[in-house]
Amino acid sequence: MKHFKFLIFFVLSTGFYYAQVNMYRDTIPVYESGVKLKMPWAGGLNFSSFTQIDLNSDGKKDIVGYDKISGSGGRLRAYLNAGGTGEATYLHAYNYQEQLPFVAEWALFFDYNNDGKADIFTYAVGGIKVFKNTSAGSNLGFVLEKSLLMSDYNPGGLPSVSNLYCNAVALPGIADIDNDGDLDILSFSVFGIQIEYHKNMSQELYGHSDSLVFDMVDDCWGDIKENNCTVDLNNCPFMRMYQGIVKDSINKVLHSGSCIMCFDRNGDGDLELIMGDISCSSVFFVENEGDSSNAHMGDSTALYPNYPDKASTTPIKLNSFPCTFHLDVNNDGFKDLVASPNAIAGSENYQSVWYYQNASTTSTISFVFQKKNFLQEDMMEFGEGAYPVLFDADADGKKDLIVGNLGYYNGSTNKSKLAYYKNIGSTSSPSFSLITRDYQSLSAFNIFSMAPTFGDLDNDGDKDMIIGDIDGRLHYFENTGGAGNPALFNNHVSGYQGIDAGTFVYAQLFDVDKNGTLDLVTGSQNGKIEFRKNTGTVSSPAFSLQSTSFGGVNVKQSGWVTGYSMPHMFNDGGTTKLIVGSEMGNLYLYDNIDGNLTGSFNRVDTTLFDINEGPRCAPFFEDITGDGKRDLFLGNYAGGLAFFNSTNVNAVSVEELFNEEDVLIYPNPASGTIYISINDHSYSEVTIRCFDILGKEMFQKTTYNKTISMDVSEYGKGIYFVQLQTNDENQLNVITKKVVVQ
Repeated sequence: MKHFKFLIFFVLSTGFYYAQVNMYRDTIPVYESGVKLKMPWAGGLNFSSFTQIDLNSDGKKDIVGYDKISGSGGRLRAYLNAGGTGEATYLHAYNYQEQLPFVAEWALFFDYNNDGKADIFTYAVGGIKVFKNTSAGSNLGFVLEKSLLMSDYNPGGLPSVSNLYCNAVALPGIADIDNDGDLDILSFSVFGIQIEYHKNMSQELYGHSDSLVFDMVDDCWGDIKENNCTVDLNNCPFMRMYQGIVKDSINKVLHSGSCIMCFDRNGDGDLELIMGDISCSSVFFVENEGDSSNAHMGDSTALYPNYPDKASTTPIKLNSFPCTFHLDVNNDGFKDLVASPNAIAGSENYQSVWYYQNASTTSTISFVFQKKNFLQEDMMEFGEGAYPVLFDADADGKKDLIVGNLGYYNGSTNKSKLAYYKNIGSTSSPSFSLITRDYQSLSAFNIFSMAPTFGDLDNDGDKDMIIGDIDGRLHYFENTGGAGNPALFNNHVSGYQGIDAGTFVYAQLFDVDKNGTLDLVTGSQNGKIEFRKNTGTVSSPAFSLQSTSFGGVNVKQSGWVTGYSMPHMFNDGGTTKLIVGSEMGNLYLYDNIDGNLTGSFNRVDTTLFDINEGPRCAPFFEDITGDGKRDLFLGNYAGGLAFFNSTNVNAVSVEELFNEEDVLIYPNPASGTIYISINDHSYSEVTIRCFDILGKEMFQKTTYNKTISMDVSEYGKGIYFVQLQTNDENQLNVITKKVVVQ
């Protein structure tokens, strides 16, 4: 067994000398329908854009998605390509995800300077900014190259340079439109329903492609107009460069948002488009009957892909603002199609990543529908919102996982449910299996935004349940199963005790004043915490409001009108502490609670553990591995969960045990390339070796990287041993894992 030594620094406030470190571990197995999920704790997806980048320099394109969130931005999520030729297999690349820069509204990865590394095009106020990829090997790095792209809106005349406009809800088309080797941009104008063609002048001016200098050479590219879910052909058929004048824009219609995807459908060298619109449920394909120097769209298809010569097709139809993305998903060298809503609500959420494989082996594309939950099928996915709670539902002595949510989209609205994952492992080695997404059919009560908490409210030896909802009400369910029996919830009381706790109520039952009765703590959309003391008894509670701003807690950030506080109180060695999730994804930690219930709590941290798994995070902090150390389950608005395994420390330096569970090798068995992912946050140098069964060394590499690829395609079939070794302060530390080559 090996050890990695690392330093952890804490800001210790008065009276707070105990600290707890959380290291990300994707180690608890999760099963759904008897199948082990490949990346259960990957965090969910809702409304996403997707592009590709080689994150770990293994020669294969990985996927990065930007998941939109209403009001509070979104989050980049990365997935390593773990498939062979013809295989669409991906794993959550959280180590790389954390190395990507902060972006807002949307992000697309394209290599603008042809150095083989994809750069980031993303939203800036009024347009587009670009991060240049400066990565070295698998050590990712990005620097801001352009804070705002500019374009000359009157080329050939008096220069009129302004920002290359793209709004926050739109997605531009980025491609080499004229086949000259540099990336051009298609975007709708500020007021227009026509597409502007911003030609990259890098080749013309400098003879290379590594500059971002644009001329707006056509304000009606393709001779089309798009508005109100229709495409009008044969409009404004002459490019601006041939018109010689700037058109008046007074009569243009305000266009709030569209997405543009460029691709060559038939291999003729010019680009067709797939477009989505914010007010539409389908996409529009337009066929380019012109050429690369003068586009002319001569045909439009409203339902795409839809091939009349095929018996069964599945056109893209998503409730709100579908957009498409052109990626080689299955590693066959032919780009496929992925579609997802570009909305921020009111659309598909748990089946919101539609994958169409390009079945053609020629230059003519043929997209064939594969699935509606690409990537989502390999993770725990609860639609919008995820509120995790540990609760022994079957009374077998092991903590099960109950997850509430804002809702699964059902075609017209969200339907809130509680998912039940039974702990099929042990008290020290948990493993979860999905039993039902609608625990005890509680969705029949039509509670919108179900956030559960459990506690014995009638003193009969079993735990009852309270659910907070979107309207500020509490719903009480009595557990009539009896002590020692599986929970059975009955006797629903809506509007429990007449309590109105705000909007989007997140409740916790906890003995706040340590008098032996359960009190009630609630968070809500306003970012504050309310405290209701139990002034009744252990068997007949009466929750009396004590404070609407408990402890002075407020996780609403400056400039925002909402905060979405999600509290979790816990007992830390006899001392009460409070973790609060927030709209922006930060975790807040408070102490100085005991004996100070009418005062202001001490805010210890606003970015606890340096963890941010996405907006509207819901923490549940409890020991699941039976080692006496609390672990962290963290839900988010994208409808997924993350899991963090805890390590207790009592100083600013800690030597952390690094065991086999910290190393993930996939795929295993393997026949091509395998990947070794080291789940460690230190900067220790690691030597990786591979030996055959007779001890012959087949591979050796020393690196600081946390994900390493190893080609085993030339190895004979059989068992091999991968050894990871480090040398800390002259102490040799080694672990070994088995790999099967088939």
